Amino acid sequence: MAVNTHRLNCENAQNPGCECSGCGGSLHGWGGWTRLAFQRPDVRDERRRTLRGKIKKNSAGKLGFNANNRQQLVDLARLDLADHLWVTDPRPRTEGELERDFDVNDKAATSFDNRRINILADEIMANAGKEIPEDIHNLVGNEQTAREIRKDLARHGWCSLLVALIQLIEKVDKAIGLVAAVAKNALKNALSKHLTCRIAEQLKDAVVDIVVDKVWSGLARLLDAHFPLLGADTVRVLRMLAVFACPSVDRHRDVYQHALVPLMGDGQGLVAEDIKAQVATLFTAWWQRRGPATAL
Repeated sequence: MAVNTHRLNCENAQNPGCECSGCGGSLHGWGGWTRLAFQRPDVRDERRRTLRGKIKKNSAGKLGFNANNRQQLVDLARLDLADHLWVTDPRPRTEGELERDFDVNDKAATSFDNRRINILADEIMANAGKEIPEDIHNLVGNEQTAREIRKDLARHGWCSLLVALIQLIEKVDKAIGLVAAVAKNALKNALSKHLTCRIAEQLKDAVVDIVVDKVWSGLARLLDAHFPLLGADTVRVLRMLAVFACPSVDRHRDVYQHALVPLMGDGQGLVAEDIKAQVATLFTAWWQRRGPATAL
């Protein structure tokens, strides 16, 4: 039987390169960032001071071109997104905090981003992730191999799926288009490209089928509950979820291009101007150095 050894520091994204073999990446990052969106503003302010204190400048006082600064700036952008979720939540506060309750069947719950992102994350990531480790173990029959597969999923599997889902939603104009076989295959292809562990192609395909089938079941439940899967509001929170869940945005160009950049350009001012400018400065140079191919 598979043993789920998921650690809370994975959910809180304390390690930007997390490859958690417990949750297989389904819980990485987004739980901690969305939890911040329910806490008092001073909690986020303290986190912001800590992050800013970690940014390094050179002797000329200019922003240093290094992995540490890229990570701190992405986290500051994530923190601004958490601020947006808190500010735009219309519910009353209790000593500055929000209740973390949401029901997919409550139509009012889908009218603002804070609940919308949590409902999506629960259905297509958390609930799916509960069963996937055991299913993978049963498939391969060897815990060491199963652990390696789950670590591979945790690298960039989930954020790759989210980016593929974002692109699907942007293309379809009817709900029926989202549940078509071609759309499901698009998710499978996106995940397959980002699995790099050395396993037989047939086994790799079976792992992809397990993960995407679970995600697809979550999408079907959302549709059954009349959750508004299509439209700009859903795309926006899916982008937030991809940025929250990605273990290292500077190693995943698709998340940067299709999630973080559109969020920084959103007309609602989701990310502070100084953070946007610094992220653009560092990451433009970084991707030029990396070359045209996406490297994971």
